[in-house]
Amino acid sequence: MRLFTATLATETNTFSPLPTSIENYRESVFMRPGEHPADAPRMCTAPLFVGRARAALEGFELIEGSCFAASPAGTTNRADYETMRDEILGQLEAAMPVDGLLLGLHGAMVAHGYDDVEGDIVERARAIVGPTCVIGVELDPHCHLTMKRVSQADIIVLYKEFPHTDVVERAEDVLDLVLATLRGKIKPVMSVYDCRQIQSYPTTIQPMRGLVDKCTALEGRDGVLSVSIGHCFPYGDVPESGARILVLTDDAKPHPRVGTSHHRWGVT
Repeated sequence: MRLFTATLATETNTFSPLPTSIENYRESVFMRPGEHPADAPRMCTAPLFVGRARAALEGFELIEGSCFAASPAGTTNRADYETMRDEILGQLEAAMPVDGLLLGLHGAMVAHGYDDVEGDIVERARAIVGPTCVIGVELDPHCHLTMKRVSQADIIVLYKEFPHTDVVERAEDVLDLVLATLRGKIKPVMSVYDCRQIQSYPTTIQPMRGLVDKCTALEGRDGVLSVSIGHCFPYGDVPESGARILVLTDDAKPHPRVGTSHHRWGVT
């Protein structure tokens, strides 16, 4: 079993007049295959960190791609985004065939000409790996949970906590679900509900503390594999901004009012 992993991430404030360039990524996280430190994950690289630690024990081969991440700032320059994206996609093509992907993305990255960077990456990766490869993605809850990324991925898991104290744990969840899918133990179906609101939701206080605990308690029961709350990123002026709930079930049909991505669909 062969899994490919890579990261391309930042949190974009589209109202900022200052663009984010490739130099800003070089100042933060700019690592080529094999260069990721062994001590801890960096910004959005937890899937690689977890995959590396578990590859030998779990009996799979991990192919590491590049990891690029920048501190939150303005919109990323188009040419710089395409350069980093195409480097990762070129590495994926060179690694083929692969059985699964572990992508560490943010979820609120915007580049000039690309309102949905993560959707663009996942869609292009899907075109390379084909329909049977299992694509797993970890996102920050301050993301834009768009139709494109939900329809093109098989598994998406968001951090549950804000402040983000569970990044590694959620990367473990992504890997667990990808492996279970590849081994035929589950058939993941993603369903999304649009809350139609924009706000900030710290999870250390009520009512969010109770809601996160309730979502966690649902997991592992009645076919529910994962529940994620997409808080949204209000400083990203993009068409699909807003809070959404993402539920991953084991081969279960969604409620009629809720969109599904049973291998390629999204939000209604």
